[in-house]
Amino acid sequence: MYISTVTFLASLASCGLFYFFQRDSAKSKDILWLIYLTIFGFAAYLFFSKVIYRMQHAEVWDFTAFFLYGKVAASGLDFYKPENFHQVFDSLRLSLPDNSFVREVVDVGFPYPPQTILYFVPLGFMSYNTALVAWTLFNLFFVFACIYLVYDQFFKAHKVNGLVLVATLFFILSPGRETVLYSQTNFILLFYLLLIRKYSDNKIAGVFLALAIFTKPYMAILGLYFLFKKKWSAITYFIVSSAVITGLVFIFFGMQPFISYVLDNPSHRIPTFVFSEDVNQSLHATLLRLNIVSLEGPSYLYILAGILCITGIYSIFLARRRQYDYLLALLLLVGLLLYPGTVSGYGVVLLFIVFQFFGEDQQAKFNPYLTALLIGLFYLLSTFSVFLSICFLIAIITAKSLKPTKLPVPVPV
Repeated sequence: MYISTVTFLASLASCGLFYFFQRDSAKSKDILWLIYLTIFGFAAYLFFSKVIYRMQHAEVWDFTAFFLYGKVAASGLDFYKPENFHQVFDSLRLSLPDNSFVREVVDVGFPYPPQTILYFVPLGFMSYNTALVAWTLFNLFFVFACIYLVYDQFFKAHKVNGLVLVATLFFILSPGRETVLYSQTNFILLFYLLLIRKYSDNKIAGVFLALAIFTKPYMAILGLYFLFKKKWSAITYFIVSSAVITGLVFIFFGMQPFISYVLDNPSHRIPTFVFSEDVNQSLHATLLRLNIVSLEGPSYLYILAGILCITGIYSIFLARRRQYDYLLALLLLVGLLLYPGTVSGYGVVLLFIVFQFFGEDQQAKFNPYLTALLIGLFYLLSTFSVFLSICFLIAIITAKSLKPTKLPVPVPV
């Protein structure tokens, strides 16, 4: 409860001070800047203390799984076969608190498409501790890259004021610290999302879409964004870059992993409790915990089909109104909601949406008072439930996009 309150107040105060410093008539700036920078320093301390702790203390989840993936692949073994995982895992002689890691990782195999192994195979050529430091620093690079891209797209006109706000909101976010603690790839995914948005009218966006999908499969839903915008060159680049990445995996690992992924997919070996554990923030997991659906019955499939139908219809509505910012945000939120593997740390990618509330020329822009309140509520919710944060943003985006709008006048070619 303490962290929730502090996160809410810090995010709310940071937004308030950001808007205050935009006023030419603002007084007492020195004292308020001191408060502003103190909040930033506190947020940075919370974040980087996690980074330092992670580099000095190994954690079973999720880095040990990533390390094992890399070791199996670097050994030239089929990384979808549990027997290969057991062989490599036994040779590592890792000390684990219980057998949950064996049940969820070693007995399952690599849970992602074959192309994703390219992230982890370099770890297989390092010792455990060296790989931990290298992986942490690698992900830290994407934190700074994301901060820069957000600043560049939404806050560049505000200079230091905007940069302090962006960095503070990055560092104070609970799913961000959780991502560091569990060595997850969420900042990498956010980096690709920001590049997709920045170059959405450029064919290179298709390359970033391919990279995003091979990082987390639920990003495939964003392909609809380019279809609705009729960005055929970006789709072509997506297909070509996907083929290139697939070709690299084929050259390094052969055809066998692809065959195993199709014919012996690891998803059927995942323990059933994974789909309903508390860290899982998907709609499926939430409904399972509430006993509304079960793993055996077809009820969730009906709910899933209904949501996809509504999303498809509303996406067409947004595309016809050329509300492409809302369309991209909606697809991302629905992807997170429906992906059965969405966990708490995935809340990092929601920053892609909330920073658009500040943009001067963004469709999702709100007035300063409402923006500060919405940001505060989002940060409060994110400390309790990423599922609720997703639902909160879906409600906001839907309500905002329903407001009457002027269609942009087409530019003559």
